[in-house]
Amino acid sequence: MITYHCLEGPSLVRRAAQALDTVPANAVWIDLLHPEPEEERFVEAALGLDIPTREELAEIEDSSRFYDEPAAVFMTTTVVSGISERRPTTAEVTFVLTPRCLVTVRYCELSSFRQFEAASLRQPGQFGTSHLVFIGLVDAIVDRVADVLESVQVDLSALSTQVFDEHRDEPADLQHVLKQLGQFRALLARLGESLFSSARMIAYYRVHVGEPKQGGAKGLLKALERDVRSLGEHQARLLGDIAFLLDATLGLINIEQNSIIKVFSIAAVLFLPPTLVGTVYGMNFRHMPELEWLFGYPMALGAMALSAGLAYVWFKFRDWL
Repeated sequence: MITYHCLEGPSLVRRAAQALDTVPANAVWIDLLHPEPEEERFVEAALGLDIPTREELAEIEDSSRFYDEPAAVFMTTTVVSGISERRPTTAEVTFVLTPRCLVTVRYCELSSFRQFEAASLRQPGQFGTSHLVFIGLVDAIVDRVADVLESVQVDLSALSTQVFDEHRDEPADLQHVLKQLGQFRALLARLGESLFSSARMIAYYRVHVGEPKQGGAKGLLKALERDVRSLGEHQARLLGDIAFLLDATLGLINIEQNSIIKVFSIAAVLFLPPTLVGTVYGMNFRHMPELEWLFGYPMALGAMALSAGLAYVWFKFRDWL
């Protein structure tokens, strides 16, 4: 699907492509979402570009992700999608930057792109060039990462309270906590990959596009670089918090397991003396004085109870119970 974002007055107006006839002259941003082969060929012919295929987007070498041609600069970054559906996955987005317009190629729905479209309507005149649109889109991607990191921090605080709160009516489900920590760890890893990729793309843009061509985007670019660095540090701190909670949860699980094993061990030791007494009087020897004794049976039961009671008192004295 091809979507044109045209500059009409000071505002960017969204226009869906009705037919593959011509590219609007006032189009500042052309968004290709799940493009068909004929749509790619149409944009390539209209702008004189070679749009990367989906297979080429997935390559990880710098030479495949960042390169420039006489008519355009090609930059591919990694983004995280599917966060709202709790199925986060990484995908690639290619930015083809030309003096006339910006072309984006993607194969996933991104809330950051929708946020940028809404921001462009609220701030008319802010995104009048392809460079400003590019930086605005990257800023929206970084803002989305920041929102997710804030959400993860809140969830981790709730998990920490759940694990360490001694006044809860019910103990925490530690197995569920482990699963959540694993999900947060995987999400943070993907977010870190996105931040690293965005930092690489911004550095490439600064070097290969150059300061004179940035114009009003210069201040936005510096602020964006600071945001990426600070979010990278925040992501690293959250990974440390997850590691601590993971160790603490595993420690609590070990304590619970040790308590259960302790109960079984003490129960086995408590019943060991009565078992010994019962074993002695269960022998089938002919000459056993107690067998003919009237009080032999109560005496055996009393010996069993006394031996178990003495063992219990000893464990309490040693503070093992």
